[in-house]
Amino acid sequence: MSMESFSKSEIKYIEEQIKNTIRYIYNIRFDLYFRPQIEEGYRQEVSKGLFCLRIRDLYFLILAYLEVKGMNSLLEEFRNRYAPIIDDDGKLDEEVCYYPGDESELKIIKGFEQFLRAFSFFDYHYENEETEKLTTILKNTDHILKNCNTEVYNEADIYKQVKWVLGLYYPQCRSRKRAAFIQQFKTYNPDILIPELKTAIEYKYLNNKSDNIDEFIDQIKIDATNYVGDPNYEYFIAVIYIEDVSVATRESIEASWKAKKFPDNWELITVNGSPTKKQK
Repeated sequence: MSMESFSKSEIKYIEEQIKNTIRYIYNIRFDLYFRPQIEEGYRQEVSKGLFCLRIRDLYFLILAYLEVKGMNSLLEEFRNRYAPIIDDDGKLDEEVCYYPGDESELKIIKGFEQFLRAFSFFDYHYENEETEKLTTILKNTDHILKNCNTEVYNEADIYKQVKWVLGLYYPQCRSRKRAAFIQQFKTYNPDILIPELKTAIEYKYLNNKSDNIDEFIDQIKIDATNYVGDPNYEYFIAVIYIEDVSVATRESIEASWKAKKFPDNWELITVNGSPTKKQK
């Protein structure tokens, strides 16, 4: 069967089905394994069947996609690797931990994703809709904090709440805690990781008139220098949250950012926050 046998709309449909099935698997895994309010019996009886069904769906979708794309060598390798285990329930939900301290991940799904990396459609960074969604959420950091009644004392108070919201859209964000940005004497860890978008996010909190903007930007530039070496993260966003707008203007921050000559794969977002009443 050749690619010419399928219309563009049919190929697009397969692509969307693959992506939606992967998302569904990650979402249902989180709901069934990490939400304590779900009854244990439900997890044991339903989760296994759901995983096996959806993983097999994904297997056949990828087979079809590789075939219509004419990727015969990749198709043969994919079939040889997974056909012997696709009917083995014990293999389908096998988990593996790639980074110490992280939650375990579904081994077979990570393997499936390797076969999709050759196609730009599955590189989420190139999807305007996805990147715009992420940017919109980050720009609404203050709105998130207000609605969560969060009292902000430091950066962690900010990004923990934002990460919770992002986890609703990007399930892997919930479990991934560390990246492999390992330098000679130190491992560098961004505040938020979104494997689905190959994106890492770093927050900075400005709340004091004595804060020096250039020093904050210098700190991010150090991060930019060291956030290298992990192929799972190629794009980076720095979010500067200004609780007191008298500390700095968006224009002054952007001017400092531009002067530091950040790499092209770094993006700046500034958020004007609202002063919060903190309990003493």
